Amino acid sequence: MKITKETKVGILTAIAIAILAFGYNFMKGQDMFTKSNEYFGKYDRIEGLFKSNPVLINGYKVGSVTSITMDRNDSFRLTVGITIPDDIKLPKNSIMKIVNNDMIGSKAIEIIFGNSTELAITGDFLVAEQDQGIAQAVSGVLEPLTKSVNSVLGNIDTAISGADLEGTLKDASLALKAFKETADKLNKLLDGKDRDISAILTNVQTTTAGLKGLTPKIDGILTEINATTKEISAIEFNALATQVKSLSEELEKTTKAINGKDGTLGMLVNDKEMYNKLDTTVGKLKSLLEDIEQYPRRYTGVTERQRKKGDKEKEAGN
Repeated sequence: MKITKETKVGILTAIAIAILAFGYNFMKGQDMFTKSNEYFGKYDRIEGLFKSNPVLINGYKVGSVTSITMDRNDSFRLTVGITIPDDIKLPKNSIMKIVNNDMIGSKAIEIIFGNSTELAITGDFLVAEQDQGIAQAVSGVLEPLTKSVNSVLGNIDTAISGADLEGTLKDASLALKAFKETADKLNKLLDGKDRDISAILTNVQTTTAGLKGLTPKIDGILTEINATTKEISAIEFNALATQVKSLSEELEKTTKAINGKDGTLGMLVNDKEMYNKLDTTVGKLKSLLEDIEQYPRRYTGVTERQRKKGDKEKEAGN
């Protein structure tokens, strides 16, 4: 069968159209051989969003913007359509958020999954949100910075225009001069003392090393002293406790003896009549001693006569 030229031209034209359509959709990020779902969102502004801009999930491209239309009956709001693969299921309350895709200001749509148990179907409208643009973000950062810079410049201007600026600069100059003089004196003092300083540092280093070596021994000595002190404290405490206990027992015995009526001391303390008789006897004895001291001849004469009488009786007996 012979194919005519017209047939060949028609076949080539159809192939070219198919390739053109495939290439166009490929350039827009659409895969003609993959089933996809289309979702929509309504925005007041889209800030530079265009068809074929990427659709992202966690920063990864999963689809693209397929349509942007203006609704004249709804305050000229913009309806944006996106397509994503059919195997990505979106909850009904998911969000289509316009975000900055790079530093030069190109836009993308970020899909933020909702928590609804009901899934969206192709053609549904999702919640539309918009991130602030780069200009707005930079403005938000620069605004407080600008206020701070203006405040600092105002303070500097006030300080410069103040009447005491000259005095402040003069004081600063004097302070720097005094610091320079002190540094010069210190340099002169240390000039030629390098060897001495080096020797001092060497001695300090040697002493430090020696002390470091003695540290274990000192720790051991302190440990032994601490243990000995604890033992001595325990011994002294035990001995003291024993003495206190013994003294307490003796005191208890003495108290019982005093309170009892069997002993002499107990009778003396508890028997009032005996106490009175003893007191009377002591009084009489005191009076007798005073009389002997005052009139000794009364008693020495009697003693002498008794002695002589005794001697005579002794001689008669012999």
